[in-house]
Amino acid sequence: MTERPIAVLGGGNGAHMMAVDLTSRGHKVCFYEHPHFEERFKTVLETGAITAKGIGPCGSFRLHQVSTDMGATLENVEWVNLAIPATGHDLFFQEMMPHLKSGQKVVVWAGDFGSFRLRKLLAKSGKDRDITVIEANTLPYGARLEGPGMVDLLCIAPRVMVAALPSSKLAEVFDELKGMFPCVIEGKHVLAAAFNNPNPMVHPPGSLLNTGRIEYSKGDFYMYREGITEAVARVIREVYDESRRVANAFGFDMIQYRDVDFTTTTSIMGVEFIAPFDTRGVIASILGPTSLRDRYITEDLPMGLVPRSELGRVVGVPTPVTDGIVSIGSVICKEDFWNTGRTLETLGISGMSRDDIVKAVTA
Repeated sequence: MTERPIAVLGGGNGAHMMAVDLTSRGHKVCFYEHPHFEERFKTVLETGAITAKGIGPCGSFRLHQVSTDMGATLENVEWVNLAIPATGHDLFFQEMMPHLKSGQKVVVWAGDFGSFRLRKLLAKSGKDRDITVIEANTLPYGARLEGPGMVDLLCIAPRVMVAALPSSKLAEVFDELKGMFPCVIEGKHVLAAAFNNPNPMVHPPGSLLNTGRIEYSKGDFYMYREGITEAVARVIREVYDESRRVANAFGFDMIQYRDVDFTTTTSIMGVEFIAPFDTRGVIASILGPTSLRDRYITEDLPMGLVPRSELGRVVGVPTPVTDGIVSIGSVICKEDFWNTGRTLETLGISGMSRDDIVKAVTA
């Protein structure tokens, strides 16, 4: 157990559950939400506690510190866990930048290449040599907020791949990270962690191919119960296969699944997240996406699929189905995700060759 407090940044499903999980195991958690979202965070701010139910620790858990002051949150912590949607990374990164100190470790949970973005901003601020940046392929929890300060843990990830940028830095801190999160496994580098996030491969196809149902039902839609049919499953499989071909061209492989894992209503999510009983039924009970601006589309597509496509061009590997999903999603959402998404330029690796990128993530 770490003696110093641990920061958990973000006020959503995963951050609430992470704060409970760490607190339940005796860690001192400094829980932070950005001031922009203070109103929805008000209950936790006032009570200093989170109520949890589900398959994990249950009850009311009083946190070490709750704040919307980034400086106060990061003052005495060694580990900083950022557990927010990738669309909010820049907002939090900018808020963190003045307060990060030498020796701190920042873990970007469900990174979607966020480690590249953070490293670029750290380099600009002159702090890139002093801060360890780690990316995880997913959050350890499948959780949902049931109300202010109330979180329900539905399922867990039995393995979470993590890697540092550059990869050589992970060995220095991995044992301590695994002590906090026993589910973590070592990834080859942050490209492997980013490519193995299952959300971009499952959520955009499962959502966009059910656009009519989402609009017609006015959000009364359960993607994992009714949205992943045999035809939709074939598209998800092809997006995975395209990602894997790009990964192989960069010299690494992705987590491999059995053919049957793609032919269920939960797709590979039923492998990456499990419940003690009836995993498929539990995942099927998750409502959503409830609108076309849901994060299943507006996060997973621009933050997860756009960089995979652009990296495919670097190594000459075509990704026509992935590209089609990005283009169709752009029309449906009336937003050009090719421009607003996580491009190689925003990640700081535009114009680099395949070998340059591999060297950057491993050196």
